[in-house]
Amino acid sequence: MPLRGNIVDCNNKLLASNMPIYDLYWNGTGEYKLSQQQDNTLEKVSEILNINFLENNFLGKIVYNNRQHKNILIKKDITFDQLSLIFEQCSESRNLFIETNFSRFYIYKNLASHILGYLSRDFQDYTTKGISGLESAFQEKLKGESGYILNVTNSKGRKINQVEVCQPKQGQDLKLTIDVDLQLLAETIFNGGQVGAFILMSPKDGAIRAIASFPNFDPNVFLKPISQDEWNKQFIECDAFLNRATTATYPPASIFKIVTYAAGIEDGFIDSNSQFNCHGYVTFCDRKYHCIRHTGHGKMDAKTALAYSCNIPCFLVAQKMKINDLADYAFRFGLGRKTGFLLGESAGLVPTYEWKKAVKGESWWKGETLSASIGQSYTLVTPLQMVRVISAIFTGFLVRPRILEEEEIETSKLNISPSTINFLRDALKGVVLIGSAERLGRIKDFDIYAKTGTAQTSSLTIEKKDRKYLEHAWLTVYFRYKNEDPLAMVVLVEHVGSSGYASQMAAKFLRKYKKFKETGVIDDVDLEIVKNNNIEVVNHEQT
Repeated sequence: MPLRGNIVDCNNKLLASNMPIYDLYWNGTGEYKLSQQQDNTLEKVSEILNINFLENNFLGKIVYNNRQHKNILIKKDITFDQLSLIFEQCSESRNLFIETNFSRFYIYKNLASHILGYLSRDFQDYTTKGISGLESAFQEKLKGESGYILNVTNSKGRKINQVEVCQPKQGQDLKLTIDVDLQLLAETIFNGGQVGAFILMSPKDGAIRAIASFPNFDPNVFLKPISQDEWNKQFIECDAFLNRATTATYPPASIFKIVTYAAGIEDGFIDSNSQFNCHGYVTFCDRKYHCIRHTGHGKMDAKTALAYSCNIPCFLVAQKMKINDLADYAFRFGLGRKTGFLLGESAGLVPTYEWKKAVKGESWWKGETLSASIGQSYTLVTPLQMVRVISAIFTGFLVRPRILEEEEIETSKLNISPSTINFLRDALKGVVLIGSAERLGRIKDFDIYAKTGTAQTSSLTIEKKDRKYLEHAWLTVYFRYKNEDPLAMVVLVEHVGSSGYASQMAAKFLRKYKKFKETGVIDDVDLEIVKNNNIEVVNHEQT
Protein backbone atom coordinates (compact mmCIF):
# COMPACT_ATOMS: atom_id res chain seq x y z
CA MET A 1 0.00 0.00 0.00
CA PRO A 2 1.48 3.41 -0.92
CA LEU A 3 2.14 6.06 1.68
CA ARG A 4 -0.47 8.79 1.53
CA GLY A 5 0.79 12.32 0.92
CA ASN A 6 1.30 14.57 3.94
CA ILE A 7 -0.83 17.62 4.70
CA VAL A 8 1.21 20.48 6.16
CA ASP A 9 0.46 24.03 7.31
CA CYS A 10 1.91 27.22 5.84
CA ASN A 11 5.08 26.72 7.92
CA ASN A 12 5.47 23.06 6.87
CA LYS A 13 4.25 21.70 10.21
CA LEU A 14 2.55 18.33 9.80
CA LEU A 15 -1.22 18.21 10.17
CA ALA A 16 -1.81 14.77 8.65
CA SER A 17 0.87 12.17 8.05
CA ASN A 18 1.50 8.41 8.20
CA MET A 19 2.27 6.52 11.39
CA PRO A 20 4.05 3.14 11.37
CA ILE A 21 1.99 0.22 12.67
CA TYR A 22 4.00 -2.75 13.97
CA ASP A 23 2.37 -6.20 13.82
CA LEU A 24 4.15 -9.15 15.48
CA TYR A 25 3.98 -12.54 13.73
CA TRP A 26 5.17 -16.08 14.46
CA ASN A 27 6.90 -17.62 11.47
CA GLY A 28 6.35 -21.40 11.36
CA THR A 29 9.59 -23.32 10.87
CA GLY A 30 8.22 -26.90 10.63
CA GLU A 31 9.00 -28.39 14.07
CA TYR A 32 6.39 -30.90 15.32
CA LYS A 33 6.85 -29.67 18.90
CA LEU A 34 8.14 -26.35 20.13
CA SER A 35 11.71 -26.40 21.38
CA GLN A 36 12.76 -25.09 24.78
CA GLN A 37 14.15 -21.98 23.08
CA GLN A 38 10.81 -21.39 21.31
CA ASP A 39 8.95 -21.84 24.62
CA ASN A 40 11.28 -19.32 26.24
CA THR A 41 10.66 -16.88 23.39
CA LEU A 42 6.90 -17.14 23.81
CA GLU A 43 7.24 -16.67 27.56
CA LYS A 44 9.16 -13.44 27.03
CA VAL A 45 6.61 -12.25 24.45
CA SER A 46 3.81 -13.05 26.89
CA GLU A 47 5.37 -10.83 29.54
CA ILE A 48 6.15 -7.96 27.16
CA LEU A 49 2.74 -7.92 25.48
CA ASN A 50 0.69 -9.09 28.49
CA ILE A 51 -0.74 -12.02 26.51
CA ASN A 52 -1.92 -15.31 28.00
CA PHE A 53 -1.18 -17.91 25.30
CA LEU A 54 -3.24 -20.53 27.17
CA GLU A 55 -6.49 -18.60 26.58
CA ASN A 56 -8.63 -19.64 23.62
CA ASN A 57 -6.09 -22.33 22.70
CA PHE A 58 -3.76 -19.65 21.32
CA LEU A 59 -0.69 -21.78 22.06
CA GLY A 60 -2.21 -24.73 20.20
CA LYS A 61 -2.79 -22.55 17.16
CA ILE A 62 0.83 -21.42 17.22
CA VAL A 63 2.03 -25.03 17.42
CA TYR A 64 -0.21 -26.09 14.52
CA ASN A 65 0.89 -23.19 12.27
CA ASN A 66 4.50 -23.83 13.19
CA ARG A 67 4.19 -27.44 11.93
CA GLN A 68 2.61 -26.23 8.67
CA HIS A 69 5.34 -23.64 8.00
CA LYS A 70 2.64 -20.97 8.25
CA ASN A 71 2.64 -17.54 9.80
CA ILE A 72 0.25 -16.55 12.58
CA LEU A 73 -0.42 -13.07 13.92
CA ILE A 74 0.48 -12.74 17.59
CA LYS A 75 -0.59 -9.11 18.09
CA LYS A 76 -1.43 -6.15 15.91
CA ASP A 77 -0.24 -2.61 16.51
CA ILE A 78 2.31 -3.16 19.26
CA THR A 79 3.90 -0.06 20.74
CA PHE A 80 7.40 1.11 19.90
CA ASP A 81 8.49 0.38 23.47
CA GLN A 82 7.19 -3.20 23.15
CA LEU A 83 8.94 -3.53 19.81
CA SER A 84 12.22 -2.41 21.35
CA LEU A 85 11.93 -4.95 24.20
CA ILE A 86 11.22 -7.76 21.75
CA PHE A 87 14.26 -6.86 19.68
CA GLU A 88 16.34 -6.67 22.84
CA GLN A 89 15.15 -9.90 24.51
CA CYS A 90 14.26 -12.09 21.52
CA SER A 91 16.86 -11.13 18.97
CA GLU A 92 18.02 -14.74 18.43
CA SER A 93 14.55 -16.08 17.61
CA ARG A 94 14.05 -17.33 14.02
CA ASN A 95 10.28 -17.39 14.52
CA LEU A 96 9.41 -13.80 15.36
CA PHE A 97 9.14 -11.17 12.69
CA ILE A 98 7.60 -7.72 12.42
CA GLU A 99 5.40 -6.56 9.59
CA THR A 100 5.34 -2.78 9.30
CA ASN A 101 2.39 -0.97 7.76
CA PHE A 102 1.42 2.66 7.85
CA SER A 103 -1.79 4.24 9.07
CA ARG A 104 -3.03 7.79 8.56
CA PHE A 105 -2.33 9.90 11.61
CA TYR A 106 -3.83 13.31 12.41
CA ILE A 107 -1.26 14.86 14.70
CA TYR A 108 -3.52 17.43 16.34
CA LYS A 109 -6.61 15.19 16.63
CA ASN A 110 -9.72 17.42 16.24
CA LEU A 111 -7.81 20.45 14.95
CA ALA A 112 -9.21 21.75 11.62
CA SER A 113 -11.03 18.43 11.23
CA HIS A 114 -13.70 19.77 8.84
CA ILE A 115 -10.97 21.03 6.50
CA LEU A 116 -8.75 17.94 6.68
CA GLY A 117 -11.62 15.45 6.50
CA TYR A 118 -11.28 11.73 7.21
CA LEU A 119 -10.65 8.38 5.50
CA SER A 120 -12.15 4.94 5.04
CA ARG A 121 -10.73 1.79 3.47
CA ASP A 122 -11.03 1.41 -0.31
CA PHE A 123 -11.29 -2.36 -0.76
CA GLN A 124 -11.08 -2.17 -4.56
CA ASP A 125 -7.42 -1.16 -4.67
CA TYR A 126 -6.43 -1.90 -1.05
CA THR A 127 -5.78 1.75 -0.23
CA THR A 128 -7.61 4.39 1.77
CA LYS A 129 -10.23 6.76 0.39
CA GLY A 130 -11.00 10.32 1.48
CA ILE A 131 -14.60 10.75 2.60
CA SER A 132 -14.69 14.48 3.35
CA GLY A 133 -12.58 17.63 3.37
CA LEU A 134 -9.21 17.82 1.63
CA GLU A 135 -8.75 14.06 2.01
CA SER A 136 -11.71 13.64 -0.35
CA ALA A 137 -11.17 16.62 -2.65
CA PHE A 138 -7.56 15.61 -3.34
CA GLN A 139 -7.93 11.84 -3.13
CA GLU A 140 -6.09 11.18 -6.40
CA LYS A 141 -3.21 13.48 -5.51
CA LEU A 142 -2.81 12.23 -1.96
CA LYS A 143 -3.32 8.48 -2.36
CA GLY A 144 -0.25 7.65 -4.46
CA GLU A 145 0.08 4.49 -6.57
CA SER A 146 -0.08 0.92 -5.30
CA GLY A 147 2.81 -1.46 -5.80
CA TYR A 148 2.55 -5.12 -6.83
CA ILE A 149 4.13 -8.29 -5.41
CA LEU A 150 4.31 -11.68 -7.16
CA ASN A 151 4.07 -14.64 -4.75
CA VAL A 152 5.50 -17.96 -5.99
CA THR A 153 4.04 -21.11 -4.36
CA ASN A 154 4.65 -24.82 -4.77
CA SER A 155 2.08 -27.53 -5.53
CA LYS A 156 1.11 -27.73 -1.84
CA GLY A 157 0.34 -24.00 -1.70
CA ARG A 158 3.43 -23.14 0.34
CA LYS A 159 5.01 -19.82 -0.57
CA ILE A 160 8.57 -20.37 -1.76
CA ASN A 161 9.42 -16.96 -3.19
CA GLN A 162 8.22 -13.37 -3.34
CA VAL A 163 9.12 -10.89 -6.08
CA GLU A 164 8.35 -7.17 -6.00
CA VAL A 165 7.06 -6.36 -9.48
CA CYS A 166 6.33 -2.66 -8.95
CA GLN A 167 7.19 -0.43 -6.03
CA PRO A 168 4.43 1.77 -4.55
CA LYS A 169 4.69 5.52 -5.07
CA GLN A 170 3.92 7.90 -2.22
CA GLY A 171 1.15 10.44 -2.74
CA GLN A 172 1.88 14.12 -3.18
CA ASP A 173 1.87 16.53 -0.23
CA LEU A 174 -0.59 19.39 0.27
CA LYS A 175 0.56 22.69 1.75
CA LEU A 176 -2.20 24.71 3.34
CA THR A 177 -2.58 28.42 4.08
CA ILE A 178 -3.55 27.48 7.65
CA ASP A 179 -1.12 28.46 10.40
CA VAL A 180 -1.31 25.67 12.97
CA ASP A 181 -0.39 28.02 15.84
CA LEU A 182 -3.23 30.39 14.98
CA GLN A 183 -5.54 27.40 14.49
CA LEU A 184 -4.68 26.20 17.99
CA LEU A 185 -5.37 29.69 19.37
CA ALA A 186 -8.73 29.81 17.60
CA GLU A 187 -9.90 26.43 18.82
CA THR A 188 -9.22 27.25 22.47
CA ILE A 189 -11.79 30.05 22.59
CA PHE A 190 -14.77 27.70 22.24
CA ASN A 191 -15.88 26.06 25.46
CA GLY A 192 -17.27 22.55 25.66
CA GLY A 193 -20.79 22.36 24.30
CA GLN A 194 -20.65 25.61 22.36
CA VAL A 195 -21.73 25.40 18.73
CA GLY A 196 -20.44 27.78 16.09
CA ALA A 197 -17.64 28.79 13.75
CA PHE A 198 -14.45 30.85 13.60
CA ILE A 199 -12.48 32.12 10.59
CA LEU A 200 -9.25 34.11 10.40
CA MET A 201 -8.31 35.30 6.91
CA SER A 202 -5.78 37.55 5.26
CA PRO A 203 -7.87 40.29 3.60
CA LYS A 204 -5.10 40.98 1.09
CA ASP A 205 -4.84 37.56 -0.54
CA GLY A 206 -7.67 35.45 0.92
CA ALA A 207 -5.34 33.03 2.73
CA ILE A 208 -7.30 31.27 5.48
CA ARG A 209 -5.03 31.25 8.53
CA ALA A 210 -7.49 29.50 10.83
CA ILE A 211 -10.93 28.00 10.30
CA ALA A 212 -12.92 26.03 12.86
CA SER A 213 -16.39 24.56 13.22
CA PHE A 214 -17.86 23.26 16.46
CA PRO A 215 -18.64 20.57 17.35
CA ASN A 216 -15.73 18.96 15.56
CA PHE A 217 -14.34 15.41 15.47
CA ASP A 218 -11.12 13.44 15.66
CA PRO A 219 -10.42 11.91 12.21
CA ASN A 220 -8.21 9.27 13.85
CA VAL A 221 -11.27 7.42 15.19
CA PHE A 222 -12.37 6.44 11.68
CA LEU A 223 -9.21 4.41 11.13
CA LYS A 224 -10.61 1.68 13.39
CA PRO A 225 -14.06 0.06 13.60
CA ILE A 226 -16.73 2.09 15.42
CA SER A 227 -20.10 0.87 16.67
CA GLN A 228 -23.38 2.25 15.33
CA ASP A 229 -24.32 3.55 18.79
CA GLU A 230 -21.02 5.38 19.14
CA TRP A 231 -21.36 6.74 15.60
CA ASN A 232 -24.79 8.17 16.36
CA LYS A 233 -23.75 9.59 19.72
CA GLN A 234 -20.50 11.22 18.63
CA PHE A 235 -21.36 12.43 15.14
CA ILE A 236 -25.00 12.27 14.11
CA GLU A 237 -26.89 13.58 17.15
CA CYS A 238 -24.72 16.70 17.41
CA ASP A 239 -24.34 17.15 13.63
CA ALA A 240 -20.55 17.11 14.02
CA PHE A 241 -19.88 16.69 10.29
CA LEU A 242 -21.58 19.98 9.36
CA ASN A 243 -18.98 22.63 8.57
CA ARG A 244 -20.61 25.65 10.17
CA ALA A 245 -17.92 27.96 8.78
CA THR A 246 -18.69 27.27 5.12
CA THR A 247 -21.92 25.34 4.60
CA ALA A 248 -24.27 26.29 7.45
CA THR A 249 -26.29 29.46 6.83
CA TYR A 250 -27.57 32.01 9.34
CA PRO A 251 -29.45 35.33 9.37
CA PRO A 252 -26.71 38.00 9.18
CA ALA A 253 -28.47 40.18 11.78
CA SER A 254 -27.02 43.66 12.34
CA ILE A 255 -23.87 42.97 10.31
CA PHE A 256 -26.17 43.36 7.29
CA LYS A 257 -26.60 47.02 8.29
CA ILE A 258 -23.28 47.57 6.53
CA VAL A 259 -25.08 46.72 3.29
CA THR A 260 -28.14 48.84 4.13
CA TYR A 261 -26.08 51.92 5.01
CA ALA A 262 -24.03 51.49 1.84
CA ALA A 263 -27.24 51.22 -0.22
CA GLY A 264 -28.81 54.23 1.48
CA ILE A 265 -25.75 56.44 0.93
CA GLU A 266 -25.06 55.27 -2.64
CA ASP A 267 -28.69 55.84 -3.69
CA GLY A 268 -28.91 59.20 -1.91
CA PHE A 269 -31.48 58.36 0.77
CA ILE A 270 -29.02 59.27 3.55
CA ASP A 271 -25.49 60.63 3.70
CA SER A 272 -22.59 60.57 6.12
CA ASN A 273 -23.88 63.76 7.81
CA SER A 274 -27.50 62.64 8.19
CA GLN A 275 -29.00 63.18 11.65
CA PHE A 276 -31.43 60.78 13.29
CA ASN A 277 -33.57 60.85 16.40
CA CYS A 278 -34.24 57.36 17.74
CA HIS A 279 -37.33 57.10 19.98
CA GLY A 280 -37.03 53.31 20.16
CA TYR A 281 -39.29 52.52 17.21
CA VAL A 282 -40.80 53.73 13.95
CA THR A 283 -44.37 53.20 12.84
CA PHE A 284 -44.95 51.83 9.36
CA CYS A 285 -48.31 50.62 8.02
CA ASP A 286 -49.79 50.84 11.51
CA ARG A 287 -47.12 48.57 12.99
CA LYS A 288 -44.26 49.44 15.31
CA TYR A 289 -40.77 48.39 14.21
CA HIS A 290 -38.50 48.53 17.23
CA CYS A 291 -34.89 49.50 17.65
CA ILE A 292 -32.61 47.14 19.59
CA ARG A 293 -32.84 49.72 22.39
CA HIS A 294 -36.55 50.10 23.08
CA THR A 295 -36.02 53.29 25.09
CA GLY A 296 -34.27 54.86 22.09
CA HIS A 297 -30.77 56.17 21.37
CA GLY A 298 -31.85 59.81 21.05
CA LYS A 299 -30.23 62.20 18.57
CA MET A 300 -27.13 61.06 16.69
CA ASP A 301 -25.41 61.19 13.33
CA ALA A 302 -25.15 58.31 10.85
CA LYS A 303 -21.76 57.04 12.01
CA THR A 304 -22.81 56.99 15.65
CA ALA A 305 -26.06 55.25 14.71
CA LEU A 306 -24.17 52.45 12.97
CA ALA A 307 -21.69 52.24 15.85
CA TYR A 308 -24.61 51.77 18.27
CA SER A 309 -26.28 49.39 15.79
CA CYS A 310 -29.43 51.49 15.85
CA ASN A 311 -32.22 50.07 13.66
CA ILE A 312 -33.99 53.36 12.91
CA PRO A 313 -31.78 54.60 10.01
CA CYS A 314 -32.09 51.19 8.34
CA PHE A 315 -35.89 51.30 8.67
CA LEU A 316 -35.95 54.78 7.12
CA VAL A 317 -33.81 53.61 4.19
CA ALA A 318 -35.98 50.51 3.75
CA GLN A 319 -39.16 52.59 3.52
CA LYS A 320 -37.70 54.36 0.48
CA MET A 321 -36.00 51.40 -1.16
CA LYS A 322 -37.31 48.39 -3.08
CA ILE A 323 -36.21 44.95 -1.94
CA ASN A 324 -34.57 44.23 -5.31
CA ASP A 325 -32.45 47.38 -4.96
CA LEU A 326 -31.37 46.34 -1.47
CA ALA A 327 -30.63 42.86 -2.85
CA ASP A 328 -28.44 44.41 -5.55
CA TYR A 329 -26.16 45.90 -2.89
CA ALA A 330 -26.07 42.59 -1.01
CA PHE A 331 -24.91 40.94 -4.23
CA ARG A 332 -22.22 43.61 -4.61
CA PHE A 333 -20.83 42.53 -1.22
CA GLY A 334 -20.70 38.92 -2.42
CA LEU A 335 -23.80 37.65 -0.62
CA GLY A 336 -26.25 35.25 -2.23
CA ARG A 337 -23.53 33.43 -4.16
CA LYS A 338 -20.62 31.14 -3.42
CA THR A 339 -17.20 32.63 -2.65
CA GLY A 340 -15.26 30.17 -4.84
CA PHE A 341 -13.82 28.33 -1.83
CA LEU A 342 -12.11 25.06 -2.77
CA LEU A 343 -14.23 22.88 -0.47
CA GLY A 344 -17.99 22.62 -0.14
CA GLU A 345 -19.89 25.81 0.70
CA SER A 346 -23.39 27.26 0.58
CA ALA A 347 -24.50 30.27 -1.46
CA GLY A 348 -26.83 31.55 1.22
CA LEU A 349 -29.91 33.53 0.25
CA VAL A 350 -30.63 37.13 -0.72
CA PRO A 351 -34.41 37.49 -1.15
CA THR A 352 -36.00 39.36 -4.07
CA TYR A 353 -39.53 39.91 -5.41
CA GLU A 354 -39.01 37.09 -7.90
CA TRP A 355 -37.58 34.69 -5.32
CA LYS A 356 -40.53 35.02 -2.96
CA LYS A 357 -43.08 34.64 -5.74
CA ALA A 358 -41.35 31.53 -7.08
CA VAL A 359 -40.60 29.86 -3.74
CA LYS A 360 -43.38 31.06 -1.44
CA GLY A 361 -46.05 31.76 -4.05
CA GLU A 362 -46.63 35.16 -2.45
CA SER A 363 -45.94 38.81 -3.24
CA TRP A 364 -43.31 40.74 -1.31
CA TRP A 365 -44.68 42.95 1.47
CA LYS A 366 -43.05 46.33 2.04
CA GLY A 367 -42.77 45.67 5.76
CA GLU A 368 -40.54 42.70 4.96
CA THR A 369 -38.00 45.11 3.49
CA LEU A 370 -37.70 46.73 6.91
CA SER A 371 -36.89 43.36 8.45
CA ALA A 372 -34.44 42.57 5.64
CA SER A 373 -32.67 45.91 6.16
CA ILE A 374 -31.47 44.80 9.62
CA GLY A 375 -30.44 41.30 8.52
CA GLN A 376 -33.57 39.36 9.43
CA SER A 377 -36.39 38.20 7.13
CA TYR A 378 -35.27 35.48 4.67
CA THR A 379 -31.65 36.57 4.26
CA LEU A 380 -29.09 33.84 4.99
CA VAL A 381 -25.29 33.96 4.89
CA THR A 382 -22.28 31.84 5.79
CA PRO A 383 -19.45 32.93 8.10
CA LEU A 384 -17.12 32.57 5.09
CA GLN A 385 -19.14 35.17 3.19
CA MET A 386 -19.11 37.56 6.14
CA VAL A 387 -15.35 37.46 6.57
CA ARG A 388 -15.16 38.58 2.92
CA VAL A 389 -17.58 41.44 3.60
CA ILE A 390 -15.50 42.92 6.44
CA SER A 391 -12.32 42.42 4.38
CA ALA A 392 -13.73 44.18 1.31
CA ILE A 393 -14.47 47.35 3.27
CA PHE A 394 -10.73 47.77 3.90
CA THR A 395 -9.27 46.45 0.66
CA GLY A 396 -11.85 47.70 -1.83
CA PHE A 397 -12.21 44.25 -3.39
CA LEU A 398 -13.77 40.86 -2.76
CA VAL A 399 -11.12 38.15 -2.47
CA ARG A 400 -11.63 34.44 -3.04
CA PRO A 401 -10.80 32.54 0.18
CA ARG A 402 -7.83 30.19 -0.31
CA ILE A 403 -6.95 27.06 1.66
CA LEU A 404 -3.97 25.88 -0.43
CA GLU A 405 -0.78 27.90 -0.80
CA GLU A 406 -0.64 27.03 -4.50
CA GLU A 407 -4.06 28.54 -5.29
CA GLU A 408 -4.01 31.72 -7.34
CA ILE A 409 -5.15 34.97 -5.72
CA GLU A 410 -8.44 36.11 -7.25
CA THR A 411 -10.14 39.43 -6.54
CA SER A 412 -13.05 41.44 -7.89
CA LYS A 413 -13.66 45.14 -7.29
CA LEU A 414 -16.18 46.11 -4.63
CA ASN A 415 -18.67 48.24 -6.55
CA ILE A 416 -19.09 50.87 -3.83
CA SER A 417 -17.78 54.45 -4.00
CA PRO A 418 -14.61 55.33 -2.02
CA SER A 419 -16.47 57.94 0.05
CA THR A 420 -19.04 55.36 1.19
CA ILE A 421 -16.28 52.87 2.00
CA ASN A 422 -14.52 55.52 4.10
CA PHE A 423 -17.79 56.19 5.96
CA LEU A 424 -18.16 52.48 6.73
CA ARG A 425 -14.58 52.26 8.01
CA ASP A 426 -15.12 55.21 10.35
CA ALA A 427 -18.38 53.74 11.61
CA LEU A 428 -16.81 50.32 12.26
CA LYS A 429 -14.07 52.01 14.25
CA GLY A 430 -16.86 53.63 16.29
CA VAL A 431 -18.30 50.18 17.06
CA VAL A 432 -15.05 49.46 18.95
CA LEU A 433 -14.67 52.90 20.55
CA ILE A 434 -18.22 53.63 21.74
CA GLY A 435 -20.49 50.90 20.40
CA SER A 436 -21.47 47.28 20.78
CA ALA A 437 -17.89 45.89 20.63
CA GLU A 438 -16.37 48.43 23.01
CA ARG A 439 -14.60 45.68 24.98
CA LEU A 440 -12.27 45.11 22.00
CA GLY A 441 -11.11 48.71 22.10
CA ARG A 442 -9.55 48.17 25.51
CA ILE A 443 -6.98 45.67 24.20
CA LYS A 444 -3.66 47.46 23.67
CA ASP A 445 -1.42 47.30 20.58
CA PHE A 446 -4.31 46.57 18.19
CA ASP A 447 -6.02 48.74 15.58
CA ILE A 448 -9.51 47.21 15.48
CA TYR A 449 -12.71 47.70 13.46
CA ALA A 450 -15.78 45.57 14.06
CA LYS A 451 -19.52 44.97 13.64
CA THR A 452 -21.69 42.86 15.91
CA GLY A 453 -24.96 41.06 15.25
CA THR A 454 -27.63 39.22 17.23
CA ALA A 455 -29.52 36.93 14.86
CA GLN A 456 -33.14 36.22 15.74
CA THR A 457 -33.99 32.52 15.43
CA SER A 458 -37.65 32.53 16.46
CA SER A 459 -40.65 34.82 16.85
CA LEU A 460 -40.16 37.57 19.41
CA THR A 461 -43.39 36.43 21.05
CA ILE A 462 -41.93 33.01 21.97
CA GLU A 463 -40.66 32.78 25.53
CA LYS A 464 -36.98 31.84 25.48
CA LYS A 465 -37.16 28.94 27.93
CA ASP A 466 -35.52 26.48 25.55
CA ARG A 467 -32.01 27.24 24.30
CA LYS A 468 -33.01 26.48 20.72
CA TYR A 469 -35.05 29.71 20.70
CA LEU A 470 -32.11 31.90 21.76
CA GLU A 471 -30.44 34.19 19.25
CA HIS A 472 -27.12 33.54 17.48
CA ALA A 473 -24.14 35.78 18.24
CA TRP A 474 -22.13 37.34 15.39
CA LEU A 475 -18.97 39.39 15.27
CA THR A 476 -16.88 40.44 12.27
CA VAL A 477 -13.52 42.08 12.93
CA TYR A 478 -10.73 43.68 10.93
CA PHE A 479 -7.58 44.13 13.01
CA ARG A 480 -3.88 44.88 12.85
CA TYR A 481 -1.43 43.99 15.62
CA LYS A 482 1.34 46.59 15.85
CA ASN A 483 3.00 46.76 12.41
CA GLU A 484 1.96 43.31 11.20
CA ASP A 485 -0.23 42.64 8.19
CA PRO A 486 -3.95 42.99 8.98
CA LEU A 487 -6.30 40.04 9.45
CA ALA A 488 -10.06 39.64 9.18
CA MET A 489 -11.96 37.52 11.68
CA VAL A 490 -15.50 36.24 12.10
CA VAL A 491 -16.99 34.58 15.18
CA LEU A 492 -20.41 32.89 15.13
CA VAL A 493 -21.93 31.22 18.20
CA GLU A 494 -25.32 29.51 18.00
CA HIS A 495 -28.17 30.00 20.47
CA VAL A 496 -26.51 32.09 23.18
CA GLY A 497 -28.90 35.05 23.16
CA SER A 498 -26.63 38.04 22.54
CA SER A 499 -23.75 39.23 20.37
CA GLY A 500 -21.87 39.88 23.59
CA TYR A 501 -20.79 36.23 23.65
CA ALA A 502 -19.08 36.57 20.28
CA SER A 503 -17.39 39.79 21.45
CA GLN A 504 -16.11 38.05 24.57
CA MET A 505 -14.67 35.22 22.51
CA ALA A 506 -13.05 37.61 20.05
CA ALA A 507 -11.47 39.53 22.93
CA LYS A 508 -10.22 36.23 24.35
CA PHE A 509 -8.66 35.35 21.00
CA LEU A 510 -6.98 38.74 20.61
CA ARG A 511 -5.45 38.56 24.09
CA LYS A 512 -4.14 35.08 23.37
CA TYR A 513 -2.88 36.29 19.98
CA LYS A 514 -0.99 39.15 21.62
CA LYS A 515 0.56 36.86 24.24
CA PHE A 516 1.59 34.38 21.57
CA LYS A 517 3.24 37.13 19.50
CA GLU A 518 5.09 38.43 22.54
CA THR A 519 6.11 35.14 24.20
CA GLY A 520 5.47 32.27 21.80
CA VAL A 521 3.14 30.71 24.38
CA ILE A 522 -0.23 29.24 23.43
CA ASP A 523 -2.58 29.20 26.42
CA ASP A 524 -5.06 26.46 27.34
CA VAL A 525 -4.06 23.93 24.69
CA ASP A 526 -4.65 20.22 25.35
CA LEU A 527 -1.21 18.86 26.19
CA GLU A 528 -2.03 15.52 24.58
CA ILE A 529 -2.25 17.00 21.10
CA VAL A 530 0.95 19.01 21.29
CA LYS A 531 3.33 16.99 23.42
CA ASN A 532 5.23 15.71 20.38
CA ASN A 533 5.13 18.93 18.37
CA ASN A 534 7.50 21.21 20.28
CA ILE A 535 4.80 23.72 21.17
CA GLU A 536 5.17 25.60 24.40
CA VAL A 537 1.86 25.53 26.24
CA VAL A 538 0.34 26.81 29.44
CA ASN A 539 -2.89 25.45 30.91
CA HIS A 540 -4.82 27.62 33.31
CA GLU A 541 -8.32 28.87 33.97
CA GLN A 542 -9.24 31.83 31.80
CA THR A 543 -9.80 34.96 33.86
